Amino acid sequence: MSRYIWRKVNVGFGKEATRWTPVAPTIYIPKASLDFEEKSEKVIDESSIGVIEDSFDGHVSKQYAEWSFECNVYANAIWMILLNVFGSVTTSWSSGEYTHAFSVAETNQHQSLTIWLADDTQDKQFPLAMVNSFELNASVGDFVKANVDFRSKKWVNASLTPSYSNDFALLWKNVQVKFASNLAWLDSAQSIKATTCTLTINKNLEDVDVLWSVEPDDFCNAQFGVEWSVELLRDDETYHSIFMNWTKQAMRIEIIDSNSTLSTWNPTLTFDLASVIVTEFAKTQDNDALIRQWLTFKALYSMTDSKMITAKLINSQSAY
Repeated sequence: MSRYIWRKVNVGFGKEATRWTPVAPTIYIPKASLDFEEKSEKVIDESSIGVIEDSFDGHVSKQYAEWSFECNVYANAIWMILLNVFGSVTTSWSSGEYTHAFSVAETNQHQSLTIWLADDTQDKQFPLAMVNSFELNASVGDFVKANVDFRSKKWVNASLTPSYSNDFALLWKNVQVKFASNLAWLDSAQSIKATTCTLTINKNLEDVDVLWSVEPDDFCNAQFGVEWSVELLRDDETYHSIFMNWTKQAMRIEIIDSNSTLSTWNPTLTFDLASVIVTEFAKTQDNDALIRQWLTFKALYSMTDSKMITAKLINSQSAY
C-alpha cells in the first residue's frame, strides 16, 4: 500500500482518433484542483416477498465518471480543452508559431478525448471524455483559470509515465475586454477597465443509455449556450443604459502574454462573441465604498456573421 496526497495525481489528455477508443496521453496539464468521482448507480428490487423488509436484491444499473477540473490557462495546453469545447479547429503555421482558429462544429458529437489518471497506486484511462461546461475566469492578481466539467466512460487499467513541458501561463495583467457595435470594429476598440470577467460555455451533455450495457453508449452535446459576466467600477450610465435598452454589441476577451515572443506574435488567446445582450445588471450601494457594477451578458447567434462565438489561439504547438 502507498499513501499519498492529491497533489501527486497527474492528469493527462489525448485526442481520440476513433470515438470512445482510448488513446495515449499527448499532454499532461498541471492541475489547480480536481474533483473526480467514479459513479456506479444501483437498481434495488423492492418487490414484496411476504416480509416487512423493503428490499431483497440489487444490481449495477450504470457506470461512468464525472470530472471537475481546474487549471491555470497555458497557451499550449489549453488547445486540447478548446478542441473538445468547440469541436472544430483549423491550424495555420508561420515561422515557428501556430494560429488555431476554433469554431462551433454544428454536430452533436464533438471531438472526444481520453483522460488519464496516474498516481502512486494506479494508472487509469477514461475514454469518451466530453466537456459538459467550460468556464474561463480572470480576476485581478491571479492566473487566468479554466474550470471544466467532463463526463466519460468508466476506467480501464493503463500504464503511464507522466511528463510536463514548459508553457506560457496567462495572467490577469494580460487580459483585455472590448466592446464594439459589430465584429469588424473590435480590432480598433478600446479595452474597458474590468476588475473580473467570466466566460461560461454550456454544452448540455446528454447520456445515451442503451440496453445490454451499464455504460452510456455516448455522451452527446446538445444545445450550445454562452454567457459572460463582468465587474467594473461604476462611473457613468453607459452599461445601465445598454441594459435598459437591450443594446446588442460584439465582445472580445483577448489575453496576450506580452512578456513572451514566439516569432512575430506573442502567445495569445482570443474569444470573439458576435452579438451579446445584457440580461442582468446590479450595483453595490455601500455608503463607504466605491460603487461597483456587475453585468451578465447572453451570447446570441448572429445570422449576419453566421456564428455565436469563435476562439483564436496563437502558440508554439501545432496540435496534440
